[in-house]
Amino acid sequence: MNRRSTIALLAAAALLPACRREPTNARVDAAIAPLLPSETQALAGLRLDRLKNTKFFTKYIQGRRIHALNEFKDNTGLDPVTDVWEVVWAYSPSHSVAFIRGKFGGEFGLEPRFNVPGIQRTAHKGYYILYKENRGVLFMNTGVAVAGALDDLKAVVDQRDQPGRTPPQALIDRVAALPACHAYAVTLNGSVLAPNLPRDGNAANLTRMASTLGLAYFHADLTSGLELRAQANYSDPAVARQAQDTLRGLLGILRLRTPTENTDLLRLYDGIRITNEKGAVDVSVSAPFDSLDRIFRSLPISSPPESHPPDSSSPRPH
Repeated sequence: MNRRSTIALLAAAALLPACRREPTNARVDAAIAPLLPSETQALAGLRLDRLKNTKFFTKYIQGRRIHALNEFKDNTGLDPVTDVWEVVWAYSPSHSVAFIRGKFGGEFGLEPRFNVPGIQRTAHKGYYILYKENRGVLFMNTGVAVAGALDDLKAVVDQRDQPGRTPPQALIDRVAALPACHAYAVTLNGSVLAPNLPRDGNAANLTRMASTLGLAYFHADLTSGLELRAQANYSDPAVARQAQDTLRGLLGILRLRTPTENTDLLRLYDGIRITNEKGAVDVSVSAPFDSLDRIFRSLPISSPPESHPPDSSSPRPH
């Protein structure tokens, strides 16, 4: 190979990262999808790896300002800032577990060493479980962990060994039909998410809407603020119209109860669109980051930045 050809090859290699296409659709990580319980009725995902270049990640995740993520770190030893790339929650009426993809697992499948107070270790069919009280983290293989109740974690291992067992492929395919996003949730049968609702009284109409809900999903993008789209599908167009009217009524009540000086929240309400066509109720929400930031800081799920400073002594994989 002559010198000119060598230079051309090196130049082409240098351009490859720039030519790499950004994903156009969401997806469940290929290492997580085969482990999902077959009876799963709903999936929800959070892509922390894609969030890292956003203001939201810097201020709220890296800034330790979300209660739920702080508790997740305290209970599992996994740091959402440095150790976790993606979380997928799998839900059914009988279980709720979180599948975690990230930078942990150790070499040769060894579990990380976590310095979480009160944590204990056990094993199930050769897989390590680190737990505290009745909840723990199961390490399936390098880079995949599962968090949840101990019985649910053991069931994940048991199902994995069952011949003919298949993951919830229809749900996985529905996720893949969504556009690329930072967060999503999908169910093919929304009625299973609200069992045992009252059939009489003031809540009867809400029960009717919940019990006839079919495909429902949302996806959210936080690149420069909040862009959220949601859809709920009903087999009966009359129920869909009722759902649309109910949502608009609730939005109107919220607007009336919001003080006039809370202009950010009022603008957020003004930016919500609720439409209905052929049994499908669509909701869209749009807000710039600065407005979202001021709203988020007032919510109870947000922690003041000084309460959880970045912890440079976070446990690292062994």
